[in-house]
Amino acid sequence: MGAPLPWISPAAVDTMLYDDPLGSMPDFGLALLRPKAKGKRNVTADLARAKLQPSRPADAAWRPDGLWPITCTTSRVVPAPGVALEPDALEQIFHSYDAKIKPHQKLLAVVLTMRFAHDWQAADILSLVGAYALQHLALERRLTSMTVVHSPGDELSARRPHAHCIVLARVHRASGWAELHRDLTAKDAQARFQQEWQAFHDTWAPRFRER
Repeated sequence: MGAPLPWISPAAVDTMLYDDPLGSMPDFGLALLRPKAKGKRNVTADLARAKLQPSRPADAAWRPDGLWPITCTTSRVVPAPGVALEPDALEQIFHSYDAKIKPHQKLLAVVLTMRFAHDWQAADILSLVGAYALQHLALERRLTSMTVVHSPGDELSARRPHAHCIVLARVHRASGWAELHRDLTAKDAQARFQQEWQAFHDTWAPRFRER
């Protein structure tokens, strides 16, 4: 059994990302993961693991097979169509992606953050954001993503529940990782994705109140 990977605190995650190029919005955020930031090299596996572990895992949670322990409320991977994933494929997805990073690649991933009111259940947040990821990211753009739901109230925080959608920046085909998707590298990416998410939210979120 190898030594456990070092835990990455939420504060350390912030140093990996270039947040909200157009400024922060109350219910939506967009951040960029680049290969280099603030003098450090980044990989998507570190970001994914950190988002899956918003609180430090107990020592006993680290598995001898190297699979990451998960402390977030809930999570889901949404692969691009035609991409076959093995069970427990989290590590495989991100490590295989990082192995194919090109020297001239300037963007590794985009993190979309969707914030919700306190009365939203974690399962409903995952369902709504997962449906967005399936429709707009996987089916429309052939992008693979992972959604994680955080419930800060579990740690005695007053912050609202929210989801992070980690979107790998290269188109994902059955044959492997391909080109960077132009929607993620566009100068107006933040505004475009915010508007897309808002329209999706306004259409489908009311259905979760019809109970």
